[in-house]
Amino acid sequence: MSSRRHPVQAIAFAQSDSPKLFIAIAETVYAISATTHETIATWKAPPAPVQGKPQSQVLDVTGKAGEDGDATEALPANEEALAATTAPKTEENVESTDVVMADSPPSVSSTVGKRKRSPSATSIAPPETSDPTETTTDPQKSDKKTRNRKKSEKRKAKNAAKPPPPPQPNYIGQLVPIISGNLLAVTTLEDKTLRLLNLETLEVVKEWVLQKRPSAITLTPAAILVGDKFGDVFSYKIPTPSEIEENSEGKLLLGHVSLLTTLTTATSPPSSQQIGSSGDVKKYIITADRDEHIRITNYPLTHVIHGFCLGHTAFVNRLLATKDNLLVSGGGDDWLGLWDWKGGNLLQRVDIRTPVDAMFNREEAKALTEKLRGYNKKRKRREEGAPEVEITIAVTDILEVDGKEVIVVLEGVPAILRYKYTTDNKLEYAGYVKAAASITSLAVQGSRIYFGADSEEGALVSYVDITEGEATAKDFFDGRSFEGQVVEEADVNAVNERLYTAEAFRKGFGGFMEDD
Repeated sequence: MSSRRHPVQAIAFAQSDSPKLFIAIAETVYAISATTHETIATWKAPPAPVQGKPQSQVLDVTGKAGEDGDATEALPANEEALAATTAPKTEENVESTDVVMADSPPSVSSTVGKRKRSPSATSIAPPETSDPTETTTDPQKSDKKTRNRKKSEKRKAKNAAKPPPPPQPNYIGQLVPIISGNLLAVTTLEDKTLRLLNLETLEVVKEWVLQKRPSAITLTPAAILVGDKFGDVFSYKIPTPSEIEENSEGKLLLGHVSLLTTLTTATSPPSSQQIGSSGDVKKYIITADRDEHIRITNYPLTHVIHGFCLGHTAFVNRLLATKDNLLVSGGGDDWLGLWDWKGGNLLQRVDIRTPVDAMFNREEAKALTEKLRGYNKKRKRREEGAPEVEITIAVTDILEVDGKEVIVVLEGVPAILRYKYTTDNKLEYAGYVKAAASITSLAVQGSRIYFGADSEEGALVSYVDITEGEATAKDFFDGRSFEGQVVEEADVNAVNERLYTAEAFRKGFGGFMEDD
């Protein structure tokens, strides 16, 4: 097989006058009619910037760069830093850290003069001195400088011979419809940008360049909240039609000391109890990170931390604020947490491991385990003493369906887990919906669940209605032609590492950073 279909990595449903399903495949967004299933509009993200740090520009002794942007003779690496630190900090050289500049020719020439010695100068005998040991180290220093210069020249020649890195697809991160503004919020990962697209035509109407790569997004009535992998949350005002052209910037709301994985919003008291109440409705932002923390922060006074929900022992990757104003959390643990988030109390640990193990026989579990380890090279290693066959639990999505049940998706597992509410507002396992392959995206509209599966054959996008007697997945396109994009065989591993990222949050085995 020379190629394969690219999975849908993000999906969203917009219930408007003409309902639409938005799907993201690699760097392209498709707007598809929910009734005719025809593609209405498409938008492709601009090319991603070339990865890596821009090349430094070094000036020659006259203070002017050569035509190709390089100096006539570049300084060695150890002397570039010296030139940058000895040059006076004028307004010009403070603004650009990639250019070695000088305020006056003497400061540059004095630095270069230590390196560029004429043959006659080096042959002149040193002045007479009463202490003959003063000049005994000069040959050693000169030899060291020569060695450093040669190493620097060799390194630069090697780097110049390398071909530039191939451009990376500017992957779509998240899709969130803003029905009130007829907008679609879209994040792109490689250029770290938040864009607002027209919901009908997918034309870009506004954009913001983000500080770091976005990792989570949610809405308030007036703003878009974006969390990034640096741990910060920024707020961007949803513009009215008259404000589209105005310049606006994001406002920093809060920060974690660890990688932020997900966020949501909640109110207290819940909306169902606000009728006739004279008290003010309090708003909160609930965030989670790789270090197992769930934090509840007042909004918009985000300097006030209301409390924490602590109890997870692995990363927290998804949060859901339910219609009954409870919180469901999931990540790298074998259970979901059901919380009274206002008091920080864990009400229930909802088992995930038992249902997953019951889905597969031993041979199926072994094949799935090997497939999971193949998604990322760091997952191929097995922790010493770990079971030979154990399916990894990494929650990638938690959603509520029609206020009646909670559905859960795990990374790489070809099924949707269903949990129904009991009479005492607890969660009880109610079965699963089988998919053709691992589920990479999920959206809910009413009682219908839409999802994209990483399948070589079968439906690219499927749906299931939980009100039906037997909840069976059906092809959204109903046999109509829609193949999306293809992935060449040589790029399959790179695509897998972009799509299957939740397990990489785990510390130690299978994870990354300092613990790996």
